[in-house]
Amino acid sequence: MSAATDAREARRLEALRRIEFEDARPMFERICGLVRRATGAPFAFIGLMEADRLLLAGVEEDGDHVVPRQEALSNLAIESGEPMWVENATLDPRFAELPNVHGEVRIRFYAASPIRLSSGEVIGALMLLDRTPRGFDPQAAADLAEFAALVANEWKHRLGMQAQVAREAETLAVNQLLASTIKSAPVSLVMTDRDMRVVQTSDRWLREMGLENAGPIVGRTIYDLFPEARERWEAAYLHCLEGNALHSEQVQMQTYDGRQPWVRTEMTPWRNPAGVVTGLLIMTFEITDMVEALEDARRAERRMTMAAELANLSIWEMDYRRRELKGGGAAPVGDGAGTTYDDLDRDIWAATHPDDRAQAQALWEDHVTTGVPFRTTYRLLSKNGPPVWVDSACEAIKNSEGRITRVLGVLRNIDAEKQAEAELLAAKEAAESANHAKSEFLANMSHEIRTPLNGVMGVAGALARTRLSTEQTEMVGLIETSAQTLESLLTDILDLARIEAGHLEITAEAFDLAASVRACAALFETTAQAKGIDFTVEMDEGSHATFLGDAPRLRQILCNLLSNAIKFTNRGAVTLTVSAQSSSEVDATQLSFAVRDSGIGFDAVTKARLFGRFEQADGSITRRFGGTGLGLAISHSLAEAMGGALEADAILGQGACFVLTLDLEACADLTVSRGADVQGREGDGLAGLRVLLAEDHPTNRRVVELILGAAGVELVCVENGAEAVESAANIDFDLILMDMQMPVMDGLTAIRHVRAGEALRHARRTPVLTLTANAMPQHAAASTAAGADGHITKPITAEALLQAVQAATAQPLIFNRAHAIIG
Repeated sequence: MSAATDAREARRLEALRRIEFEDARPMFERICGLVRRATGAPFAFIGLMEADRLLLAGVEEDGDHVVPRQEALSNLAIESGEPMWVENATLDPRFAELPNVHGEVRIRFYAASPIRLSSGEVIGALMLLDRTPRGFDPQAAADLAEFAALVANEWKHRLGMQAQVAREAETLAVNQLLASTIKSAPVSLVMTDRDMRVVQTSDRWLREMGLENAGPIVGRTIYDLFPEARERWEAAYLHCLEGNALHSEQVQMQTYDGRQPWVRTEMTPWRNPAGVVTGLLIMTFEITDMVEALEDARRAERRMTMAAELANLSIWEMDYRRRELKGGGAAPVGDGAGTTYDDLDRDIWAATHPDDRAQAQALWEDHVTTGVPFRTTYRLLSKNGPPVWVDSACEAIKNSEGRITRVLGVLRNIDAEKQAEAELLAAKEAAESANHAKSEFLANMSHEIRTPLNGVMGVAGALARTRLSTEQTEMVGLIETSAQTLESLLTDILDLARIEAGHLEITAEAFDLAASVRACAALFETTAQAKGIDFTVEMDEGSHATFLGDAPRLRQILCNLLSNAIKFTNRGAVTLTVSAQSSSEVDATQLSFAVRDSGIGFDAVTKARLFGRFEQADGSITRRFGGTGLGLAISHSLAEAMGGALEADAILGQGACFVLTLDLEACADLTVSRGADVQGREGDGLAGLRVLLAEDHPTNRRVVELILGAAGVELVCVENGAEAVESAANIDFDLILMDMQMPVMDGLTAIRHVRAGEALRHARRTPVLTLTANAMPQHAAASTAAGADGHITKPITAEALLQAVQAATAQPLIFNRAHAIIG
């Protein structure tokens, strides 16, 4: 497009903007009605072409009042400025692609006469349309031109009315401003002769010049009253006495009483009837308050600008009436420095990142519609770099008609904060990934260690049940003790990993507190007797009850405390005291477990780090007594996980006391499940049982063969899950022992196949125990979900395996409820 064309288009749009189209629409609608009646055409429209759209008058209420410029038929008539008569639009290549011709509207006939203003600009066109072709009608064409001229005249008339209204409004505003200024601002007047003698004054002038008590004023010269006036004002007076007027917008004066007000001054010569300049008429308006207010406003604006700069805020204001865009504060965000009013007027969200635009627009519409504050975060596009994250706050200011006249906005660059968030998220994800990798490593480590350890403990247990010499019995005992110590260490490490990962699970089940305490104590009676230590258990009446809690975890804590007490006590006594009293918690009992010993004790420094991981009293403790320092740390974490507390107190060399407190709910008349409820000695009643073992590791198979074979169990061994499924379908087994990790088919898949086969055959449900080195809680949960009745972790002793088999085959219902204890 040429420069001349651009200039013509700019003038046309400027002429178009002078009239509010909606105000003129009623008159335009009437003209369109006259055109339809005069020409007989079914459709007559007046279209005013803006930069990118056509505004229509004469459209039905439910019709489109706005048409994109590129789709408007009248665009050619407006651009050419010439009348048009198109008998059949489908045959005219200029209209070949327009949707109103070939779409649902199906326009065929089209005629238009340009609406040309007296200044020459074509602002639109008066159009006739029909859905059937029409031949050229000279009279209709002439009428169309006349009516187009009528529209132009109406436009001119409205321009005149608008100009008159504007002038009247301006005059009214000036008069109102003048009246307001005269009423609220000090105004004074003095008349002088050519020698600057005072001829007449107003009372206000006397008052404001501080002359009320200066005696007679008339006849005295301005120079007598204000000595500094000769130097400052004499040249101005002489200039006005030559017939000129003088206006000073802002001058600081010296009054008679010493004040220095700011004034606006008007000096005008006054003439006698002969037209000769006879003196001056001087009017002053004190504007001290206005000058000081403007100065205060400039200072306030500067303070606001400085505050915005310090806060890194970019402030902007869009004025729709003045078509202005103002900014302040910090440097514009992104490419904001090059943004203009027209840019924002076209699309206020054009610089917003496409992924954030929809949300920002929705919030803005909500703000405009309901008044909800607009506060959001999004990315601004940048031509010279990556998008920039900003905090944005905007407010739409409306006039009395509800139309937006201004938009105030504040932007704050938060790109650095967002980058920090992203880095923190990445670090969190990396930490979670590392934690997941650690969990996988610990699970694999547990499996790999437990598998050979199972062979050691199982073979040692089986060997111990054979006829051995005294020396061989002692050696087997050493093997079993060492393997049990290694298993305990492995369990502590896995517990620690669960605690660190937040995966420690506390399960609440009904249990007999007295039975659990006695079971723990029984484990250490032999050791205490061997060391010559008095070992007693004291339980008050309230502790002989059934409670709801995690019995295995409680026994784990008590066993750790009793083990330490006996380990660090060489003479004297170890006492476990259990007491119960009402708790502040509703329906709860506060249980206290105190383990006292007369051992080595510890000092205050050791107490401060006693429950830390890998902590012991000193290096000599490790050398004398062994241990990893994990037991108390794990016990402390377990106590907190169960909602209790573990505390300790001691005197160096005089013993220690560890106190565990728990709030547990008492259970009345509940059936308690215990693995120890199975009657009979280990291995009794197992002879003749048919058991299927699915185990791919030859050592583990041999361990089970040695233990169960000695008890008279008929054992069938397979090496993978697929073989186990086939055997279970063909042979009626009393029990299935299933490893989890096997080739061909894993144990969990095999269990699901076994259960599906039983359901299909309507066969008896065979008890299934997972016998595996996978010892994590999720592994036990996976076993139960697959259909197993229990989860037994390796390494396992001969006694534990025999008890598990006896429980699963003799009392399967009890075993199902107590499988977590056996595992």
